[in-house]
Amino acid sequence: MKDPIDMLQFVAELARRPRGRAAVVLTQDYGQEAGWAGSLAEKTQSEHLDLLAEFHTHMDLAARLGSFTVAELFRFLGQRKQARVLIVSGLEFLFATWASMPGSMEQFATQLEMWRGSPALLFVMRHVPTLASRPFTRHSELMFVVDQRETLAL
Repeated sequence: MKDPIDMLQFVAELARRPRGRAAVVLTQDYGQEAGWAGSLAEKTQSEHLDLLAEFHTHMDLAARLGSFTVAELFRFLGQRKQARVLIVSGLEFLFATWASMPGSMEQFATQLEMWRGSPALLFVMRHVPTLASRPFTRHSELMFVVDQRETLAL
């Protein structure tokens, strides 16, 4: 068994990365996803953004849902430069939309590996088998996917 991952340390390291400044925590407990992400943000002095709530609140975003691409998501999140680390939850509805866009999962994974922008991004989302099993080879020394079951309790 692997040693459990200290998420407080992981977030601090993510903020210091010069490249590959995005990662994903995969959770089995969708009902607690936003609460866990918010708690992690609070403990790491990071910002938490629940995308589902953001799209629900801002009708201009909701109106673009059908054409909101992976690239647009990363541009949108990159506008929040005041945060050192942005912890993002509630994006499963976007994955459902992207299911009709060929290659979107691969594009999301590539954006994770290539993200050099600010803020550093940590996505907390429901377990996605294709993402969990994907080999990240561009920066193989970095961890891009964490299973929440393998983390220390917050």
